[in-house]
Amino acid sequence: MSPDTATARKAIKTALPEKAKKNLYKPYQTPRVIWGLISFAVRIIGFLTMRVHLRGRYNIPRRGPYIMAANHLSWIDIPIIPSYALARVVYMAKEEAFHSKMGWFVRFLGAFPVKRGEADRQAMRTADEVLKKQKVLAIFPEGTRSKTHTMAKAHAGLGMIALRAGVPVLPVAIWGSEHGLKKFGAQVTICYGEPVVFKPKGAKMTREEIESATEEVMRRIAAMLPARYRGVYGEAVEVAEQNQAEQKQN
Repeated sequence: MSPDTATARKAIKTALPEKAKKNLYKPYQTPRVIWGLISFAVRIIGFLTMRVHLRGRYNIPRRGPYIMAANHLSWIDIPIIPSYALARVVYMAKEEAFHSKMGWFVRFLGAFPVKRGEADRQAMRTADEVLKKQKVLAIFPEGTRSKTHTMAKAHAGLGMIALRAGVPVLPVAIWGSEHGLKKFGAQVTICYGEPVVFKPKGAKMTREEIESATEEVMRRIAAMLPARYRGVYGEAVEVAEQNQAEQKQN
């Protein structure tokens, strides 16, 4: 190949438009029929391989918008928790998941990425848009699976989204899922709590309100869990239970 030919090809390649990159912050809308089939399949697999116990399913709103916030023990949590909801769910997932071998499936489920350890404004805007479209947003506030099988400190993004959107937050507690892939017939319990709505007191939300809303949701999740799973929120649950006991006595 002559130098002139190589130069010409390079020039043509440079002139051609690059293939447009997919906007991961624009969630794929999984067809309703396919979403229903996936949810049904997840429930069947759960029925055949585990012993799934549901509590408070009547607390799940029939339709969006609302936020589904849960603790995270196993990757099984991702498909099984929302499989009992009637509406399709849009996931907020860690950015790394989109660059893994299962990245295509994560996107197919209707997820969008969030960058952990930093203020991801684009993810916040996407979350707002999802809720404005009357959809359900699923979040694991801890940001990753717990290796110790106990609750870790949550990221404040949950509180910010809840305050900005003003929609119900459905706290969800799951335990036993950490044994789902290791033990046939593992006992898995999913508890859906009572939805709670947060509103800022003034025209603008404060950092204290964001942290308070996040802590309140996590405390509610922890209160539904057995004590050994509560982790950093164990003390907050004990204090709340003591206050309730004192109020009843008075």
